Amino acid sequence: MFSKSKYLKSLGRLSILPGLFNINEPMIFGAPIVMNPVLGIPFIVAPLVTTTLSYILTVSGVVPMMVARLPFAMPAPIAAWMSTNWSVAAGVLVVVNFLITLAIYYPFFKVFEKQQLAREAEELAKEEAAKMMDGITQEQA
Repeated sequence: MFSKSKYLKSLGRLSILPGLFNINEPMIFGAPIVMNPVLGIPFIVAPLVTTTLSYILTVSGVVPMMVARLPFAMPAPIAAWMSTNWSVAAGVLVVVNFLITLAIYYPFFKVFEKQQLAREAEELAKEEAAKMMDGITQEQA
């Protein structure tokens, strides 16, 4: 949503609502994250970091263990609160994990955005050249 790229901006808008309910396929296959080395690195690293942090905080007792398993489509902060018997610490952990994930993805996203902007500029130049050639062809006819 905050990208300079038209494609990424529209993809962000289309992905936000499903993403709130943990349905991330529009982003995973639309960006694409799959088979993309630039976005593949944070796709692997971010869950490792946040899972490790969550495990440490749960084992140490800062965040209580889950007492219920909820449907996957439940929004993360609500699911964390409900599954830990309404623990505020679990909700805070979800927000912290989200911020950590943003920090990990940000530099990789900027590289990907730069690549996408270059692709869009190249496509625009091709379209402009095709329009110009069309105009020249029509004038000659």
